[in-house]
Amino acid sequence: MKYFSKDRQLIILFFAILLTLSSLIHRPINLGSNDNLIINKAKAGNYIEVLGEVRTPGIYSFDGRITVNDAIKMAGGLNDGLIIEEPAQYKSMKKGEKVTVQKVLKNTGVVSLGKIDPNKLIILSIPIDINTAFKEELIAIPWVGPKTASKIIEYRDKKGGFSALDELLNIKGIGKVKYNKIKQYVYISKS
Repeated sequence: MKYFSKDRQLIILFFAILLTLSSLIHRPINLGSNDNLIINKAKAGNYIEVLGEVRTPGIYSFDGRITVNDAIKMAGGLNDGLIIEEPAQYKSMKKGEKVTVQKVLKNTGVVSLGKIDPNKLIILSIPIDINTAFKEELIAIPWVGPKTASKIIEYRDKKGGFSALDELLNIKGIGKVKYNKIKQYVYISKS
């Protein structure tokens, strides 16, 4: 087996370092399918995501009660000439939800509600409600795998929900160390 000469080794090393540095400098963060994601953290509090046929799609914070109409206004309003059904405008939204406005006809849009992608929540340090989270959402939490997520859901269903975060310590596989690592990523809804 032949070895590289010193000159070739230096050239290979130089390109390896250059390649590594270029990947570190230009590392895009993928938060999902929306390329125009804007995060408005003007106020601390609850977060909702607004997508689709609005002027400024993104994740917005709010305090107190918010409706679909309020969320759309936060996102700069509907795109030119678009209207949505009036009852949809007054639906209440909760922390961690997303509203998507889709165009169905030339000037008509429909609204659909869902949950913000759990990976976005974790990346943005927005806690996940353990009383309503699906298994996929719990798995997005660092140090929570599929087995632990299933045990959390099983405990929640058996007890009728969590009333305090430290109840997580009652779940097999979650000790004090793991609990201290994951507690920043979860919360308990008041409703």
